[in-house]
Amino acid sequence: MAEEARLAEEARLAEEARLAEEARLAEEARLAEEARLAEEARLAEEARVAEEARLAEEARLAEEARLAEEARLAEEARLAEEARLAEEARLAEEARLAEEARIQAELEAGESAKQAYWDGQELPGDEAKIVPDLPTDATPALDAENGGGRGKLLLLVVAGLAVAGAAAAMFVL
Repeated sequence: MAEEARLAEEARLAEEARLAEEARLAEEARLAEEARLAEEARLAEEARVAEEARLAEEARLAEEARLAEEARLAEEARLAEEARLAEEARLAEEARLAEEARIQAELEAGESAKQAYWDGQELPGDEAKIVPDLPTDATPALDAENGGGRGKLLLLVVAGLAVAGAAAAMFVL
């Protein structure tokens, strides 16, 4: 019986050792699983942070591109407005010069007609033909008319540039 008790004790100790080993292995497996899950969570968090950083960078670049496009469009609008104002100024100057040329041509035609009239008159004897001149204030009156138009044109150009500058400032801000 002592032999059976010894064998039973050995079996019980072997079973306890086996159960202790299983418990140790289960604990190691649990710890390994916890470590694996922690590592997965850490990697997932790193991936999330990296994705957030990538999205933030994309948003920043998109905003920069949008602002650059707005600035480009504002500059194009400013240049177009400057070109339009310059064209208006050129056309106004051409119109002024054409009006001056028309007035000058009328004056010269009137002078020619007057000269032709006086040349056609027979004066007794060979008296010198006196051709009256225009009044001395006739030419300044023409300049005064055009001077007022020039001031208005300058005012129009300055106002247009102010409006274009304000529009460009709105686009930039």
